[in-house]
Amino acid sequence: MSAHAGDIANGVGDVSAPATGTDNASLILGAASPEIIDDWAELFQALSDTNRLRILLAVHHSPGICVSDLAEAVGMTANATSHALGALRLRGIVRAERSGRERRWRIASNDIHNLLHQVGATHSPLHPDH
Repeated sequence: MSAHAGDIANGVGDVSAPATGTDNASLILGAASPEIIDDWAELFQALSDTNRLRILLAVHHSPGICVSDLAEAVGMTANATSHALGALRLRGIVRAERSGRERRWRIASNDIHNLLHQVGATHSPLHPDH
Protein backbone atom coordinates (compact mmCIF):
# COMPACT_ATOMS: atom_id res chain seq x y z
CA MET A 1 0.00 0.00 0.00
CA SER A 2 2.67 2.48 0.86
CA ALA A 3 4.25 1.73 -2.52
CA HIS A 4 1.22 3.24 -4.23
CA ALA A 5 1.41 6.36 -2.09
CA GLY A 6 5.14 6.48 -2.76
CA ASP A 7 4.57 6.17 -6.50
CA ILE A 8 2.28 9.18 -6.49
CA ALA A 9 4.75 11.12 -4.36
CA ASN A 10 7.55 10.18 -6.78
CA GLY A 11 5.62 11.41 -9.79
CA VAL A 12 4.23 8.12 -11.12
CA GLY A 13 0.63 8.85 -11.92
CA ASP A 14 1.19 12.58 -11.55
CA VAL A 15 -2.16 14.01 -10.50
CA SER A 16 -1.26 17.38 -12.02
CA ALA A 17 -1.33 15.86 -15.51
CA PRO A 18 -4.63 16.24 -17.36
CA ALA A 19 -6.79 13.15 -16.99
CA THR A 20 -7.76 11.80 -20.37
CA GLY A 21 -9.16 8.32 -20.67
CA THR A 22 -8.59 5.27 -18.54
CA ASP A 23 -4.79 5.22 -18.93
CA ASN A 24 -4.34 8.28 -16.72
CA ALA A 25 -6.98 7.01 -14.32
CA SER A 26 -4.98 3.77 -13.93
CA LEU A 27 -1.83 5.72 -13.23
CA ILE A 28 -3.51 7.95 -10.66
CA LEU A 29 -4.95 4.90 -8.89
CA GLY A 30 -1.57 3.17 -8.89
CA ALA A 31 -2.83 0.68 -11.48
CA ALA A 32 -4.98 -0.96 -8.80
CA SER A 33 -7.82 -3.03 -10.18
CA PRO A 34 -11.40 -2.15 -9.21
CA GLU A 35 -11.54 -5.42 -7.24
CA ILE A 36 -8.52 -4.47 -5.15
CA ILE A 37 -9.96 -1.03 -4.49
CA ASP A 38 -13.28 -2.62 -3.45
CA ASP A 39 -11.45 -5.02 -1.11
CA TRP A 40 -9.59 -2.18 0.60
CA ALA A 41 -12.77 -0.11 0.84
CA GLU A 42 -14.52 -3.02 2.57
CA LEU A 43 -11.59 -3.40 4.96
CA PHE A 44 -11.55 0.29 5.84
CA GLN A 45 -15.34 0.24 6.26
CA ALA A 46 -15.00 -2.60 8.77
CA LEU A 47 -12.29 -0.69 10.63
CA SER A 48 -14.27 2.55 10.68
CA ASP A 49 -16.32 1.28 13.62
CA THR A 50 -14.60 2.37 16.84
CA ASN A 51 -15.47 -0.78 18.77
CA ARG A 52 -14.28 -3.13 16.01
CA LEU A 53 -11.05 -1.16 15.70
CA ARG A 54 -10.46 -1.30 19.47
CA ILE A 55 -11.10 -5.05 19.40
CA LEU A 56 -8.72 -5.51 16.48
CA LEU A 57 -5.97 -3.54 18.22
CA ALA A 58 -6.46 -5.64 21.38
CA VAL A 59 -6.29 -8.89 19.36
CA HIS A 60 -3.12 -7.61 17.71
CA HIS A 61 -1.61 -6.72 21.08
CA SER A 62 -2.52 -10.07 22.65
CA PRO A 63 -2.84 -12.77 19.98
CA GLY A 64 -4.73 -15.80 21.19
CA ILE A 65 -6.96 -13.78 23.51
CA CYS A 66 -10.35 -15.26 24.42
CA VAL A 67 -13.64 -13.37 24.15
CA SER A 68 -14.12 -12.84 27.88
CA ASP A 69 -10.64 -11.33 28.31
CA LEU A 70 -11.06 -9.30 25.14
CA ALA A 71 -14.45 -7.97 26.27
CA GLU A 72 -12.95 -6.90 29.59
CA ALA A 73 -9.99 -5.24 27.86
CA VAL A 74 -12.18 -3.14 25.54
CA GLY A 75 -14.96 -2.45 28.06
CA MET A 76 -17.75 -4.23 26.19
CA THR A 77 -20.04 -7.14 26.98
CA ALA A 78 -18.94 -10.59 25.84
CA ASN A 79 -22.00 -10.74 23.56
CA ALA A 80 -21.20 -7.42 21.84
CA THR A 81 -17.55 -8.43 21.52
CA SER A 82 -18.49 -11.77 19.95
CA HIS A 83 -20.78 -10.00 17.49
CA ALA A 84 -18.03 -7.57 16.46
CA LEU A 85 -15.51 -10.42 16.13
CA GLY A 86 -17.96 -12.24 13.88
CA ALA A 87 -18.14 -9.21 11.59
CA LEU A 88 -14.34 -9.00 11.48
CA ARG A 89 -14.05 -12.75 10.84
CA LEU A 90 -16.51 -12.62 7.93
CA ARG A 91 -14.27 -10.02 6.29
CA GLY A 92 -11.16 -12.17 6.83
CA ILE A 93 -9.61 -9.75 9.30
CA VAL A 94 -9.43 -12.09 12.31
CA ARG A 95 -9.56 -15.85 12.73
CA ALA A 96 -10.45 -18.08 15.65
CA GLU A 97 -8.79 -21.22 16.91
CA ARG A 98 -10.56 -23.61 19.25
CA SER A 99 -8.96 -24.22 22.61
CA GLY A 100 -11.26 -26.55 24.51
CA ARG A 101 -14.57 -24.72 24.86
CA GLU A 102 -13.06 -21.32 24.04
CA ARG A 103 -12.07 -19.64 20.85
CA ARG A 104 -8.75 -17.84 20.74
CA TRP A 105 -8.60 -14.90 18.35
CA ARG A 106 -5.72 -13.79 16.11
CA ILE A 107 -5.10 -11.45 13.20
CA ALA A 108 -5.85 -13.37 10.01
CA SER A 109 -3.23 -12.01 7.63
CA ASN A 110 0.19 -10.40 7.49
CA ASP A 111 -1.27 -7.52 5.45
CA ILE A 112 -3.60 -6.59 8.31
CA HIS A 113 -0.82 -7.13 10.84
CA ASN A 114 1.53 -4.83 8.90
CA LEU A 115 -1.20 -2.22 8.45
CA LEU A 116 -1.72 -2.14 12.21
CA HIS A 117 2.01 -1.58 12.74
CA GLN A 118 1.86 1.34 10.30
CA VAL A 119 -0.69 3.06 12.55
CA GLY A 120 1.39 2.45 15.68
CA ALA A 121 -0.13 -0.74 17.10
CA THR A 122 2.06 -2.52 19.64
CA HIS A 123 2.51 -6.07 20.95
CA SER A 124 2.47 -7.33 24.49
CA PRO A 125 5.85 -8.41 25.90
CA LEU A 126 4.59 -12.01 25.60
CA HIS A 127 4.22 -11.77 21.80
CA PRO A 128 7.21 -13.11 19.85
CA ASP A 129 9.47 -10.51 18.30
CA HIS A 130 9.36 -10.06 14.57
